[in-house]
Amino acid sequence: MFLLELHSRDMHAALGRLLDQARVAGLRLTAVSARALADECRISASIDIDDRDAVDRLARRVDTMACICAVEVRRECDVAMQGAAP
Repeated sequence: MFLLELHSRDMHAALGRLLDQARVAGLRLTAVSARALADECRISASIDIDDRDAVDRLARRVDTMACICAVEVRRECDVAMQGAAP
């Protein structure tokens, strides 16, 4: 499972693009959350797949939008380990 995190200036456009591109790619999103921080928002999506290449392709397609500031892809177990570290 992978975690895709988007940093954007337009939450609605970025979220719509993510949902549309995930559907087109046939990827199953298990959780999606969005939060606004000052003039930027962060959208996190858990993707239930073991194929890093498929997630990277999705990230590249979503990253083509002008409102996207940054895209990060991580294995979800890496995120869990970072949260558990002292």
